[in-house]
Amino acid sequence: MTRVLAGVCACLLLLWTPACGGGKEITKAEEKDVLKILRSDKFEILDPQASSSGGDIAILAQMYEGLVRAPEIKDGPVSVPKWEPSLATDWKVEDNAKIYTFTLRENVKFHDGTSLNADAVKKSFERLIQKDHPAQPTKRPYATDLADIAKIEAPDAKTVRFTLHDSNPRFLANVSLHAAFVISSKAIDEMAKLNTPAKREKWLIENTSGTGPYRIARAEDYRGSESVTLTAFEDYWGGAPQIKLLSFTSMADHKSRREQVLAGAAGFTDTLLPSDWEDLKANKGVTLFTWDAINIMYLAMNCDQSKNYPTKDKRVRDAIAMVVDRTPFVERYYGAAKPAHVLIPYTMPFGHPKDYKPKTDTMSRDEALQTARRLIREAGVEGAVIKLILPEVPRPYLLYPRELADLIRQQLEPIGLKIELEPRKMAEIGEMVPKGDYALMLLGWMGDNGEPDNFWRPLLDGVKNEKGQWQPSDNNLARFFDIEVHRRIEEAGREADISKRDKLYKDLEMWAHDQFRPIVPLLTAKKSYAWTSKLKGVRVDTGDQFYLDKAYFEK
Repeated sequence: MTRVLAGVCACLLLLWTPACGGGKEITKAEEKDVLKILRSDKFEILDPQASSSGGDIAILAQMYEGLVRAPEIKDGPVSVPKWEPSLATDWKVEDNAKIYTFTLRENVKFHDGTSLNADAVKKSFERLIQKDHPAQPTKRPYATDLADIAKIEAPDAKTVRFTLHDSNPRFLANVSLHAAFVISSKAIDEMAKLNTPAKREKWLIENTSGTGPYRIARAEDYRGSESVTLTAFEDYWGGAPQIKLLSFTSMADHKSRREQVLAGAAGFTDTLLPSDWEDLKANKGVTLFTWDAINIMYLAMNCDQSKNYPTKDKRVRDAIAMVVDRTPFVERYYGAAKPAHVLIPYTMPFGHPKDYKPKTDTMSRDEALQTARRLIREAGVEGAVIKLILPEVPRPYLLYPRELADLIRQQLEPIGLKIELEPRKMAEIGEMVPKGDYALMLLGWMGDNGEPDNFWRPLLDGVKNEKGQWQPSDNNLARFFDIEVHRRIEEAGREADISKRDKLYKDLEMWAHDQFRPIVPLLTAKKSYAWTSKLKGVRVDTGDQFYLDKAYFEK
């Protein structure tokens, strides 16, 4: 997930008409009605059930909603989230967390004019979890998070009941994910008439079908991955937004975004360089919002034994892990990052083994270099040329992709590995991962719901394919799967007692890295938004998303 900046467009007059379906016509937007938002990354897949990119999710969260939502970030230590009502007003948990029944909110309209009902919720979840659904999206990166749904029932128009295969105390957390956003029943039926997932994705962009406070009103308001304009949904159940237009623009360059916000040319932005924070704090015209985020930047090493990459050999993975020095990485963040040695960030409310380091991370520098060189020779890969895939644009945890990737290159060459850097678009990376056509990848993950399972399951677990064979999950960059790791992830995820779950996750961390070493965790970074001080009412939740439905410009 990722964040954005926005600004006020001076003297801007815009004419537009509503998309087909509900919503009153808006004919003019003045300066006070427009927020220009600059994002550090791009927006490429605007289907809530197909995307795993923060750039997409920041926009999707303005247009779609789920049954429950994460609470607003508060000062103080991070705690286990207490889920709040959204499209569901209340819920009941029965049979040892195996049955969840939700009561839906009354008088909620979709952008297409239809009303929220249990059928729409049922169809939305079925589209996510069923592999052969007639309205199947281009991909389903979060399908595993809700794969334990055995049955979905709609006893009446305002009641939805989920029966799970087994007890799952995490189900509410997973229902809060963007992949569980509800799409109108009419839209799903329309997409089912189209014969390819790509056509369905395009149709959904041009026919936004959520319940959120904003929508894409016209096809021309989506201008590819660089620019999107959202229009206020006047029939929004929470009240029509005061800011009538949100203008999202992708701008990767940190300096340009900062300068536009300082100059008042933009009203909101995300992912500012920590080196700029003090200047932004001192500027009375800007509000800087920073927080301890739940994220991790890491180096994934392809473990797939069917691929002919050096990293399939654990000796090579251990050698790489031994010589990666996190100090220069963390220093680049000017105090806004801490080194990471395990999968679960220190900011997670539970499941992080404080002060633990895998054996590879406890050696002196000289010992690490000497041992790593020996392992590389023993593996027979000395002099191997290895490509390192990295994103073209910054991520909130990876502010300097090429610079930090080059640090890795410099650190690995002394042990006999030649590293070639290969920047890729995020959409391309999303396509590469399931195929596993790379040896190394520098990327990361942002927690969606405050659960350790939200890291373990997508990043180091797997799913069964059509033949019933286990394979790594679509977000599993290391292409790693081990049945015992899977069993322990399942065990921890089904434990209702938080203190017991905490221990199970910590024990898993302290075993899996030494045993398999699929990734090299590097750091956890603070995150930031900045907006014009005239903008009030911005809400940022514990899932790091911002919301503008109650935002307004102070006179």
